[in-house]
Amino acid sequence: MNHTPARDSYALRRVDPAADPAPLPDIVTRRFTAHGCTVTAVMIDPADAQQLLYGAVTRPDGRLVGTYYPADRVCGDHWRVVTADGAHYDATSEHHAVEALTTELGAD
Repeated sequence: MNHTPARDSYALRRVDPAADPAPLPDIVTRRFTAHGCTVTAVMIDPADAQQLLYGAVTRPDGRLVGTYYPADRVCGDHWRVVTADGAHYDATSEHHAVEALTTELGAD
């Protein structure tokens, strides 16, 4: 079967950079310190919905401890933690994810 990319529904389409884009949500970063580690949270639409896209935790020397994110962004639950060495963990909440990364998972 021969597929022609122009006819497939998943084909790439050229974007006109001069066209008026749809309104984009605001994306900001918020930083705070917990247990000596820096936590950087990336938030979408901070003025309205304030949903967390993902967060990253670094040690005081700047080395990555890990990241965290909600597996279900619509409801903001089923949190996941991924450490710098690639290990995956479940967390019950954003607070639990941050606490785990800044304490037991962040210990040298």
